Amino acid sequence: MSVLLALLVLALPVNPASPENEGGSRPPRGEETRFVFSWRGVPVGTVTLTRAAGRFTYQSRHLHTRGGEYGERRREVTVEVDAAGRLAGRAVVPQALWLWRGPPAPGCVTGREELSGREGPHCVTGGAAPWVEGTLLGAPFRARYDSGGRMDVLEVGESRFTVAAPGERLRAPPDLFAQGLPVEGETGALALVPPLEVPSRLEGMTPWTVGAARALAARVHAAFPEKGPGAADWSEDGAGEAGGCLAHALRFAAWAREKGVKVALVHGLLVVDGEPARPHAWVRVALVGGGTLELDPTSLDDVRADTHLPVALEDARGPALEAGARWLSLLRGTHRVVRRR
Repeated sequence: MSVLLALLVLALPVNPASPENEGGSRPPRGEETRFVFSWRGVPVGTVTLTRAAGRFTYQSRHLHTRGGEYGERRREVTVEVDAAGRLAGRAVVPQALWLWRGPPAPGCVTGREELSGREGPHCVTGGAAPWVEGTLLGAPFRARYDSGGRMDVLEVGESRFTVAAPGERLRAPPDLFAQGLPVEGETGALALVPPLEVPSRLEGMTPWTVGAARALAARVHAAFPEKGPGAADWSEDGAGEAGGCLAHALRFAAWAREKGVKVALVHGLLVVDGEPARPHAWVRVALVGGGTLELDPTSLDDVRADTHLPVALEDARGPALEAGARWLSLLRGTHRVVRRR
């Protein structure tokens, strides 16, 4: 799934309130909340929701791939709403607003995706506090709410929206890909300060031989005639002809699964020729006889301590929640990238 498609089709903006819960009371003026949007743990955008008297604004700033490069796309939609949070003159609620200032009451309403304009049933079907469960146009979701009744986490499929604290300095994910993180020092192994502990392996990894693993890496590398950011990076198995590091790692994992082998996906940072540290993905394989082997099917370069810095180890299938939390800490500037001699 492309980043744009994730935002347009899932369109799950972010954090809203149920008209039924508001009881017709007029909302506070100028309320604003910002969320980080991640897909399988990879941060790809931010969404900002603003509610003022009679108006609701949904603004996205997300990663956009074009011409083999990472860039940014901004979109903004403002709609008129009444005191109960409904579109002016209609019994329809903006999707993000319905979710945000909640939790929504059990039952269904007619909601509209802000960016796509699609309308249809938005339902709360259950959940145990602080979580609410339901469907958005038929797609299952889970949302968590804080003590003040504001949504702080939204999960839909492989997508996750996580709230950023008010006033928090936060780099937008497109900047992380385009500009990277500065690296302190000239030579030596890469490290984070303060450190993030990354396990050596995941439970259930299948022991494999070095030869078989390297042969698959070469096969995956050759399977991508176009190397650079593309739709394959947002496919569950890296399917497609053009793709960057995530596509290569996902396809390696998918083809390994076809052989009955489970490998781990490494979320990390890559430093090349003195440039900044940028997000990268590669794989880790458990070896017969013990130990592990890390492979970078994108470049086939050796995975070395002075070029590759692991941030998290995840199953190639699933939401990668730990990776998402760690990427968020990097966006917040919690860690520095340094070289240790």
